[in-house]
Amino acid sequence: MNTILETHKSKLLSAMPMVESNEVRLASLNDWWGKISLIGKINSHNIASTLLDDMSLTKNKFGELQKKLTHNLLVENLRKLVLDNASKAQVGIDLLIRNLFERTADVGFLATDDDIRAFLAEQEPTTDSVKFIEQRLDEYVKKYSVYDEILVFDTHGRVKAHLNQNNPVTRSKDPLLAQTLATVDDYVETFRYSDLQPDRRHSLIYSCKITQNNNKGSKILGVICLCFRFDDEMAGIFQNLLDTDDIGVLMVLGADGKVIASSDEQAFPLNVSFNRADPLSIVSHQRRDYIVNTRTTHGYQGFYGLGWRGQMITPLDMAFKQQSASVSNTDYADIMDQASTFPKELKDIRKASSDINADLALLVLNGQIAAARKNAAEFMPVLEAIKRIGSDIANIFTASVNSLQEVTVMSSHLNNAGFLAALAVDIMDRNLYERANDCRWWALTSAFRRLTAQPVVSASDKHQITEILQYINALYTVYTNLYIYDKKGEILAVSNPKERGIIGLPVDEQTGAFAVLRNSDSQRYSVSAFVRTSLYEGRHTYIYNAAITHLQHKDEVLGGIGIVFDSEPQFASMLTEVLPNDQQGQLLAGCFAVFTDRKKMIIALANQPELSVGDSLPIADAFFTLKNGQRGSEVIQFNGVNYVLGMAVSQGYREYKTCDNYSNDVIAFVFIPF
Repeated sequence: MNTILETHKSKLLSAMPMVESNEVRLASLNDWWGKISLIGKINSHNIASTLLDDMSLTKNKFGELQKKLTHNLLVENLRKLVLDNASKAQVGIDLLIRNLFERTADVGFLATDDDIRAFLAEQEPTTDSVKFIEQRLDEYVKKYSVYDEILVFDTHGRVKAHLNQNNPVTRSKDPLLAQTLATVDDYVETFRYSDLQPDRRHSLIYSCKITQNNNKGSKILGVICLCFRFDDEMAGIFQNLLDTDDIGVLMVLGADGKVIASSDEQAFPLNVSFNRADPLSIVSHQRRDYIVNTRTTHGYQGFYGLGWRGQMITPLDMAFKQQSASVSNTDYADIMDQASTFPKELKDIRKASSDINADLALLVLNGQIAAARKNAAEFMPVLEAIKRIGSDIANIFTASVNSLQEVTVMSSHLNNAGFLAALAVDIMDRNLYERANDCRWWALTSAFRRLTAQPVVSASDKHQITEILQYINALYTVYTNLYIYDKKGEILAVSNPKERGIIGLPVDEQTGAFAVLRNSDSQRYSVSAFVRTSLYEGRHTYIYNAAITHLQHKDEVLGGIGIVFDSEPQFASMLTEVLPNDQQGQLLAGCFAVFTDRKKMIIALANQPELSVGDSLPIADAFFTLKNGQRGSEVIQFNGVNYVLGMAVSQGYREYKTCDNYSNDVIAFVFIPF
């Protein structure tokens, strides 16, 4: 940031109205002081020249202090903008990468689907076979709505089945098919134009070879391709991260530096080359200067995608005018004076200006005494004028520092805390969206439907169900156990060998199982309340359920699947991920984060050993009344410590908690000490 300040100081100064205004006012006062001092020298021969020299030295001290003030005002205003913009660029790319990590798991799992394997093994699939597979694909996308097309190819590039009936593709020459057939990797990730979706300007495709079975060297039957709704997903991310009055543009750059997604395609259209590797820069684009923040992804679970970067770009001539208008109505001066996060340099400047003005007052008083002794009445107006100028200068210094406290430093802390809380609850919604999808899709496993339809589920049948559950659970480790129960609620099989003792027992009412046993809709699911359960070693968690229905008679419920979410480490990880770090990259001392429900019950914690899941969070009731999707921030005392508190309420993700009849408001709180 120092390099930017040194290189572009004049541009930055002209872009900050408040700082530039202070510069002009101080320059005017300095000029007036110089003129008055000159008048004093010409007309007051009876006064010792040392007095005027001392006043001139005081003026010079103010001048040096003014340079420090201007520099620090530039630094802090720029720091606030960089923090805001860099956060949006970082979160934008990280949310996307986190989502795409899930897609790599999807394509690998769907490629092992028994029905798809059996379909491709047919020499000439019948119309009914194609219809059945395409219905399966349709069911899949009804759950995992992040896709708008799924295609199943044979090894010659011929489309054997696909989801979107408006897509005219019957054969593809896209090199990604040959690449997928030849690769030893688990999947291939492709982003560009593709003849798989000829009507799209670009496609993000996850492809995986389909083999006869899971054995190494198994015969290759074809390729499955999942087409991600990239533009739709980016529109949602942009909407969540940018305020309606945001003047900046949020973008994603490809590995080649070209724009692949933009929140404002008119200003920054796709394929514009904007390769800025620097985290912070000021660049000129179409005769306008912009402050550019660029961030590489932190990755997720070792996945980094295709080398994309997030970028936030703000027109320099507008960047700081927003800040000038956002003055807080709360007086944080006393709190900020005690805060370690408020820059020491600015505290020193305010104190120094006060000290210099006090020294000037003494000089003026001495001058008044000397003038009285020498009968130099003509010098009195000069002294009074200099005193007023000194007072005006000191007031400007104080007002500038106080304004910086309110408008820049404090608002930056408040905005950041609210932003982090909103990020935490968004990560949670996105994660649990996948859980709701998983249980519904796994309930449609043909083997489960076939085996539970038998009058008596034999030991051999249960063993087969167990093997499938264990295979799934080995791939999806966010669950501690998966279990199948019949239509009476008796548990037939489990994935976790340590939980075999529950086989043959009835499911507990509080697991949410009986809600799905009464509903055959493949889109419906139920979730337990967040309570202690023996299925999670007596700890609190969510259990997701979906009905298993008959293959032919789809209105007939045969049983259900329950999946036990490993909530404790998963939620703690989400909260820890949003907590701020210090300059050494370590977790900021004393910060912590909490998920609660609207009744104050703690759902999860990070970095706060004094509280426990299930406890009530002891803060004001008003913080729990925010509307869905709303976020806020405040300064509070908690256990005798001052915190900037950020808070945000869940609003769901795609269909999850928005239009699927599931309501469960969660509030994220982020506590940052200062």
